[in-house]
Amino acid sequence: MVARRRNDGAARAASSPALALAVLVVFAFCARSASAVGSAPHAAFSYKEGDPDGPEKWSTLQKDWALCDSGTEQSPIDIAEVVVSKDLAPLEQTYRAGAAVVQNRGHDFMLNWTEGNGKLTLNGKEYTLLQVHWHAPSEHTVNGTRFDAEMHMVHEDSTKEKTVVSVLFSSKAAGKDSKLLDDLRPYFEKLTGKQNATEEVKGPIDPADWIDKASGYYRYEGSLTTPPCTEGVIWTILSKVADASAEQIDSLKSENKVHRR
Repeated sequence: MVARRRNDGAARAASSPALALAVLVVFAFCARSASAVGSAPHAAFSYKEGDPDGPEKWSTLQKDWALCDSGTEQSPIDIAEVVVSKDLAPLEQTYRAGAAVVQNRGHDFMLNWTEGNGKLTLNGKEYTLLQVHWHAPSEHTVNGTRFDAEMHMVHEDSTKEKTVVSVLFSSKAAGKDSKLLDDLRPYFEKLTGKQNATEEVKGPIDPADWIDKASGYYRYEGSLTTPPCTEGVIWTILSKVADASAEQIDSLKSENKVHRR
């Protein structure tokens, strides 16, 4: 089933294999929040409202950033109403372990594999995993609820079209940590406050376990969430929220402040 959009935005999503591979089509409201899935250098814009280069001014900073204001399929969104469909299959990936580097980009932390990584297959097309980054709190919301953090796994196909897999994190379950964040926390802490600095990760990083195969997912077509806000990006947001401790969430804040629009 194809997603429909209302005047104020819309989206779609998908469910787990346990529900007969049903796909959830989401009618969502565009929150017009921003994350770091974009192509502009982070120093070229700000997330702070009221700044001369803040989110409400992005469309005026460069001519090719006009979509940040005039776009009709902008991300992130609030996932509001869900209708079950059967169009989409479980996520197929061939990720692998490899050497990686963590960078503080100023607004977030990003992890890159030095020799690239595996692929994600969507609708018969292969997308290569380019990088992963984190935000605290989350960019996307579900029924108006914002989560403690969000991880974006950014992929690109041979024609440069992008798709992003998103994992939401919550620290509400006391005593439950994230192994993923626990492994990377020392690098986040070393890089906090050091914009553009990098740290080589000791040992290979394998993202194969970062996507919970038992989780359903929401699917919609949106945009890059930083300038130039290009549309046509396929978003997949896992419906199962991952656990993390409050300390792990705090370690994601590259400048010890909120980095979302």
